[in-house]
Amino acid sequence: MAEIMVAWPERTRLGLSLPLTFWIIMYAAILGTGLSGGTLSDADTYWHIAAGRWIIANGAVPHQDMFSFSMEGAPWTSPEWLAETVFAWLYERFGWAGPIEATALSFALALGLLLRSLLRSMTPVYALIATVLACGLTLNHLLARPHILVLPLLVFWVAALVVARAEDRAPPVYLAPLMCLWANLHSSYILGLGLAGLLAGEALLAAPDYRARLNALRGWALFGAASLGAALINPYGSDALVQPLRLATMSANKFILEWQSPNFQQNWAPELWILLILLGSLARGWRLPWTRAGMLLLLLHMTLQHARYAELLGFIAPVLAAPALGPQLEAPSAHRQAPRLDRLMAEWAKPASGWGIVLATACIVAISVIGLRRDSERKADAVTPSDALAAVTADHVEGPVLNEYSFGGYLIFRGIKPFIDGRYLYGDAFITRYMQTLTLTSDGLPQLLAEYHIAWTLLAPKSPANLVLAHLPGWHRLYADDIAVVYAREEATPDWAP
Repeated sequence: MAEIMVAWPERTRLGLSLPLTFWIIMYAAILGTGLSGGTLSDADTYWHIAAGRWIIANGAVPHQDMFSFSMEGAPWTSPEWLAETVFAWLYERFGWAGPIEATALSFALALGLLLRSLLRSMTPVYALIATVLACGLTLNHLLARPHILVLPLLVFWVAALVVARAEDRAPPVYLAPLMCLWANLHSSYILGLGLAGLLAGEALLAAPDYRARLNALRGWALFGAASLGAALINPYGSDALVQPLRLATMSANKFILEWQSPNFQQNWAPELWILLILLGSLARGWRLPWTRAGMLLLLLHMTLQHARYAELLGFIAPVLAAPALGPQLEAPSAHRQAPRLDRLMAEWAKPASGWGIVLATACIVAISVIGLRRDSERKADAVTPSDALAAVTADHVEGPVLNEYSFGGYLIFRGIKPFIDGRYLYGDAFITRYMQTLTLTSDGLPQLLAEYHIAWTLLAPKSPANLVLAHLPGWHRLYADDIAVVYAREEATPDWAP
C-alpha cells in the first residue's frame, strides 16, 4: 500500500507538470467561456488589423497617417507593426477566431511561464495563488491587441534577470536578442530595459567590495548595451525609444479609460492584490530587500495611476518578490493530510517529461483546431456600429464624419476615414478639444462641424453632443439604436425627404 501511495502521483500526471497543466486549463477556459468574447471588446483591435493589412499589402511600415481625414499625412510610427502583421494574417486566414486564439494562447503561456518561474522559490500552493492573482489583474485588459503577445516575453525576461541576480551574476548576453523581437511587437519593451537598469543598480549596491562592484558593472553594462542595441533594430530606430515615453506623458490620457486610475467598484482584482499584500506584511511579517520593495512600490504606483499597468504588477511583482518571500512562506501545516498533499504537489511541480510535453502539445493543438472551427462571425457590439453604418450606406451619405472615439477603429477597418481613433498621433491639443466639444464642456461643436466640413456624425446614444445636433439647424437624425446615433446634414442626403 505504501508503494502505491508513493507511485500514484507519478502515474496519474502522465508526465505533465503543474505549469503545463495550468497552461492547458487556462487556454481551454478562455476559449470555452465568455472570456474569449471580451478579447474583442476594444476598438483598437480593428485599426491594428487594418494597419497589419496595410503593412502586408505594401511591404513596408507606415511613417505617415493614411487612415484618418483630420490628420492625413501627419507623422505616425507604429512600433507594434510586427504584432499588427500577425493579427492581420490570422484574421485573414481564420476570421475572428484567429486573433482570439492567439490572445488566449499567449496569455495562458505567460501564466504557465510565471508559475514555472515562481516554483523555483515558492511552494506550489503559494506559486499557484500568485499566478491566479496575476490572472485576475489581467482579465480586464485581456484584449486582442499587441500587448498580449509580449506577455510571455515579459515573464521570461524578468525571470531570467531575477535568476541572474540570485546567482550574483550578469544576465547572459545571448538573452539580449529577445529585446529585438519585443521592440518590434510592442512598445512596452522600454519597461524591460528599465527593469534591467534597476536590477543592475541593485547588483552594484549589493556588491561587497570594489572588485565585485567593478565586475558587476562590467557584466551588467555589457548586457545593457547589447539589449539596447537589439532594441534599436526596428524600422523606426531611436524614435521608437522616445514614442512610449511620449505616449505615457500625454495629458489627454485622462480622457481615456485605460489610462485612468483603476475603479475598484468595477475591478476588484487590484484591491484584492493590495489587501493580500497588506495582510501578509502586517500579520505574517513579510519582508523584502529595500531594493525589491522599491521596485514593487513603483509597479503599484504605475497601476494606481493607470489601470492598463495592472498586468505588469501581476506578472512582474511576484517574480521579483519570490526569492525573498519563498523561504518566509514555508511553514509546516498541522493538517493531517498536508504531508501527502505536499508530496503530490511537489511531484506535480517537477518539470514535465518528454511524454508529458508531447501530450501537452497534442492538447494545445486539439484545443486550437476546435477553436478555429467555431463560427467567428462578429455582430454589432459596443465598438462595432455595423447597423448604423449600414443605414448610412443605404442613404448614400458621404463626406467627413465626426465619430465617437470608440468607433474610430471600426471605421478604419471598414475603409472609412474617421475624425479620431485610438492612435496617439492626434496629440494633446486635438484630443482635448475633441473631448471637451463632445461632452459640451465647451460650446465649440458648431465651429468644429464647420471647420472640418462634417457631413454626418456617428456617436454613442449617451453622447451629450447629440442634444446639440438634435436642435442644430440643417441637421436631422438619420438612424438610432442602442449602440450608435447618426445625424446628417440635410444637403449631405439628397434622397432624404422631411
